[in-house]
Amino acid sequence: TGGGILFDGQPWSRKSLESIGALIESPALYGNLTAKENLKVHALMLGLPEKRIQEVLEIVDLAHTGKKRASQFSLGMKQRLGIAIALLKKPRLLILDEPTNGLDPIGIQELRQLIRSFPAQGITVLVSSHALTEVEQIVDDIGIISGGKLRYEGRLDGKTNLESLFMSVVLENGKGVKAR
Repeated sequence: TGGGILFDGQPWSRKSLESIGALIESPALYGNLTAKENLKVHALMLGLPEKRIQEVLEIVDLAHTGKKRASQFSLGMKQRLGIAIALLKKPRLLILDEPTNGLDPIGIQELRQLIRSFPAQGITVLVSSHALTEVEQIVDDIGIISGGKLRYEGRLDGKTNLESLFMSVVLENGKGVKAR
């Protein structure tokens, strides 16, 4: 209910959404449509050229899915299609909420590699997750929010145990489970 958001050094506005893509938990897909058709629906809504569809399919490694319907996709494929939808606008900021939830180990590994490839493409990725061991393998910088406030912000150096840091920050601020 308070505070502000800066995007690209300016106060956030609806115009900022043109440069932001997001996948919150799991994607809303049309199960009876193919990956390409799902992306076409979004491209039409956003007024984007159809050539962008093939580009994002290749980025997320779904160009080979052909006529397979989204309802027949594995959970990992659905997550990648959701990310493809979020990438359609060529965002500078990509927000992912719990991107590896429910994925098998292979799907998690594939998604990790995909997420780590985005900064080289000029995309900043913000990952929100409670899976701390997963976060450690994906991110460079972290922020810990507790009680609605940013309580810690810093760079991961590969030596810090994120779970210990998280518990320390959260318990220090009177939140979380305390031993009796």
